Amino acid sequence: MITLIVRLTAILTMMIVPARASDFSTTGTKVDRQTLFHRVAVFSDDPNSIHDPRHPQSQTGADKMFAPIGLIWTNHPQPDQGTAPRSDFHMGTAFLVSPCYILTAYHVVFGYRFGFRKAEEQAERDVSATFRIGGNKSFAVPAKYGQFSRFPGRDWALMLLMPAAGHKCLGEDPNIGWLQLAPLESSTATKKSLSVAGYPSDKSLASLWRQDKCHFFEQYHDIDNDGLWTTDCETRPRGSGSPIFFVQDGVLNVVAIMHGHLGTVGDNEILPKWDPSRANLALDIGKIISSDPDFLTLIKADINRFHQPNPARVPIEHRRRH
Repeated sequence: MITLIVRLTAILTMMIVPARASDFSTTGTKVDRQTLFHRVAVFSDDPNSIHDPRHPQSQTGADKMFAPIGLIWTNHPQPDQGTAPRSDFHMGTAFLVSPCYILTAYHVVFGYRFGFRKAEEQAERDVSATFRIGGNKSFAVPAKYGQFSRFPGRDWALMLLMPAAGHKCLGEDPNIGWLQLAPLESSTATKKSLSVAGYPSDKSLASLWRQDKCHFFEQYHDIDNDGLWTTDCETRPRGSGSPIFFVQDGVLNVVAIMHGHLGTVGDNEILPKWDPSRANLALDIGKIISSDPDFLTLIKADINRFHQPNPARVPIEHRRRH
């Protein structure tokens, strides 16, 4: 226990930096490519060489359990990371958790509103985003979100899809569906082999990118960062909000979402091995659920409203080995 406290104390002295949702590109939107952001760590999965552990992931057919993971971008400029006051369009990863709700990182859709107090939080209401899966897009607005402007560890936003008239929510599509939330006990989480999937900025937007065999190491319990895990699951800008999961019963079971990293990284390097001082950070799903009683209530009500099985679940006879 003393050793654990010493290690956590050392880690807490380092700067915690959310992964900047960046490298935005969409028709009709001009974005300054010089926007300040921190690139974050990817750790090699080969102890004898520098090897990128990420690979393209199909989202159709036997792999449709990955279909609910998509891109999200802001419809209006949001405050940027950094000391200079400026705003830009942000882009990150999000995923369906029910037919009409998606989950992502707060800083992807709201930007960096550090220091805001309750009386000033009305600015958070004027936020919307676009969520895309393949060729399907939907308008999205905040439903519930963590107090990230005051506590960096509460970096989550539950967004409600608002489909156009005559259209259903994306999660109701028989080829999409949603991911399952599966909080783990801390003692179990550190022993579990996990995966992460998202749209990192150094990879093509034409594909979802996945890494397997990553892990959680230590969890914060201080008031500012409660629920954050140190992890070797990869992330880059645009990977913020990516689900960290394990596959069970033909569906992805999400245990955390990607938040950011410790310290700073200067380029797209692949680190040769795990380094706690360069750890990435993920926000525990259980902590999100316990932080707001309405979070799970809204999701369950939407699933019950749909009153059909999850379209993302792959029948046993169609499953590949994941």
